[in-house]
Amino acid sequence: MDNLRRFWFQITSSRESAGLVIAFLTLFTVFLPHFLFIFVIFKLAYFFGLELEKILQRKLLRIVPIVGLVGSLISPFAGVLFIFLTALGFSYFNVRLRGYYSADIFNRFVEDIFAGIYISFSLDALIRIKEYSTPLLLSLVLSIWAADTAAYYVGKKFGKTPFARLLSPSKTFEGFLGGLIAGTLVGTVSSTYFGLEFNSPLLWTTVVLISVLGDLFESFIKRSFGVKDSSNLLGSHGGLLDRFDALLFAALALASFLKF
Repeated sequence: MDNLRRFWFQITSSRESAGLVIAFLTLFTVFLPHFLFIFVIFKLAYFFGLELEKILQRKLLRIVPIVGLVGSLISPFAGVLFIFLTALGFSYFNVRLRGYYSADIFNRFVEDIFAGIYISFSLDALIRIKEYSTPLLLSLVLSIWAADTAAYYVGKKFGKTPFARLLSPSKTFEGFLGGLIAGTLVGTVSSTYFGLEFNSPLLWTTVVLISVLGDLFESFIKRSFGVKDSSNLLGSHGGLLDRFDALLFAALALASFLKF
């Protein structure tokens, strides 16, 4: 196990090699049979919750997204209900444990609600996109990859104008524009190639724009708690939330256009 761990951190120490490994595993997951795909999504819910525990300095927070995801598979209303009931149960347990109510306990309740909604519903969106069409999910993944990659390299090469300086000082307007163009182009071309109805450039521009907000949202969370990376699981890429934050918001955006 130690040898495997050392090997993993060795291949993820370089941004390029780590990116290739993450890309391979993500593509492999996209094409999994439905029941195995859901299994992987639940594992992600666990690890995302684990990383939020680290950022928010909480324990057992990982349980809320998993319970919320179970409920969301029944219906969005059940998902919200399961999240509230779990968060309320934790709060009542804290009250019994301490013997008094406090603003701190209520803040923990709000954090549980936040974690449940943020993770459960974005992962549920990925499941619903997969149910609708595997090629559509692939188009989404390719679009966000193209946007992230172009934003990084265009920003590194040509970036001069700061973009969202307080949330992410390294981001530039030039990188943002390069990512927006690349993500829109790849999403439009791939969805057209697969014969999907979701092949409007305007739709993919919207999805990519919202993915950028997902990236900034995670930066907002980390900076609020003084954390640089959500974890070191992916080496030079940080944690799972660092790598998939844009995809989570993009999935919510794309799933909003689906009709079930």
